Formats: sequence, C-alpha cells, structure tokens
Amino acid sequence: MIRSFFCCQGGFKTLGAVLLVQSFVISSLSSSEAVILPWGKSGTFLQVLALVNKYIPERPVILEAGAFDGVDTVRMKNFWPKSIIHTFEPDPENFLKLKKNTAGIEGIYCYEMALSNVDGKAFFNRSDDPARPDNRQSGSLLAPKEHLTYSGVVFAEKVEVATLTLDSWAKLYSVSGVDFLWLDMQGFELTALKAAPNFLKQVKVIFTEVEFVEAYAGQALYPEVRKWLEDQGFILLAKDFNDGDKKRWYGNILMVRP
Repeated sequence: MIRSFFCCQGGFKTLGAVLLVQSFVISSLSSSEAVILPWGKSGTFLQVLALVNKYIPERPVILEAGAFDGVDTVRMKNFWPKSIIHTFEPDPENFLKLKKNTAGIEGIYCYEMALSNVDGKAFFNRSDDPARPDNRQSGSLLAPKEHLTYSGVVFAEKVEVATLTLDSWAKLYSVSGVDFLWLDMQGFELTALKAAPNFLKQVKVIFTEVEFVEAYAGQALYPEVRKWLEDQGFILLAKDFNDGDKKRWYGNILMVRP
C-alpha cells in the first residue's frame, strides 16, 4: 500500500531538488508537532528520504521489507549511491520483478523470504487486484480481514515461504547493523520488530506503514505500534495523515532516534 502512495517520478536525482526539499522539511521541525506529509502527492517519497538523510550516515545500511517490484529500492539507491540495501520480498512473482529491476546494481542484495517472529516456513497470503492485474502489493503472513471491506483486493491463494527473524538474518548474513528500516509488511511490522531486540538496538530510523482498522487478522494498530516504538527510544518525526481522519484506514509514519 505504501507503493501506491508515493510517486517520486525520478526528481530526487537533481541535487537542487534535494536541497530544496531538505530546507522545507527541516524548517517544519521548529514546532513539537510531527511533520504532516502530503498524501498521494508527487515528490512525497523525496520528502521522506530528505528527512531520513538528516539522521543516517553518508554510507547507510538500509533494510527494505516488502520491496514489491524494486522500483523504490532503486530510487533509494540513487538517493544514497554509497548505500548498501538489503531488500526482502516473499511473493515469488514480485521477487522476480525485484531481481530484474535491481540486476547489476552494486550494493543491492535481494532475499526471497518474509521477515517474521520465527525462523522456518509459513504460508503467505498472496494478494491480487482485479482492477490492476499483477499488482500484488497487499500480500501478508496474516490473513486478510477488514482489508476485504475497504478495497477490491482479493486473497485467493497461499504460498509457503521461508521466514527469518531480523536477529537470525543479521547473524546468518554477518550484518553488524542497519541504519534505516523501510517496512511495508501488511500488518506484520510490529510482530517482526518485537522478535528482534538485538537488531533494533542499531537502528536509527524506521519508516513503516500503519493501519487504523484491523485490515489483517490479529495485527497491531497505529496507537500500539507508535507506543511500542516510543518505548524503544524512537520519536515520531513525520506522518502522512491527521489523527482522527475517518476517511483513511492506513497511513505511514517516520520514527527516529533523537
């Protein structure tokens, strides 16, 4: 769902545009309120990256969970050319697109698995949008619930996928730390984070999708996700919604360690 929200159109490749956006978002931090990012506007992706840039090193290590087709992965790599990006996509068709779109780009490592709270295998609920064929952006380890009411997306197929916790993955692949997490896990974000106490200690910034209704069965909703992250030492820096907006059932938040 994050992928349908952002539309950068490649504008972040221009240094002048980056500096302009950085000036805009940083000046917005003069108050104690979180920055409100525009919903569904071209350039919002760039605003997020400009905000993140203030909190991570020039050569960041980035982890992206829920990469879809890899288009945003490449955008992040263009924004941080010296970065290392570990990107995860459990849906087999999406993973093929991810590998194709990132092929030959140094510093991008792709994993066909789902980050979870256990190591092993699990059934992944694949999504399909009849209005947009091959647009499988809503698949989850959790079964769909109110998602079926709020959208026309269907979940007619399950596929078994490999799973790892963040702690286990970092140990297995000798990753000493990650600066920035980009999470689009369709309701499973908090479950995965809670299972990675050691891994989370190194993280400086988290951008994650949140829901205001139980889109997936048993998922944590926005207030719980935010409170838990705040208990871990993060603060809310930006979001793309106003609290109490009855027209929205999901959104995105940017949390940072001050």
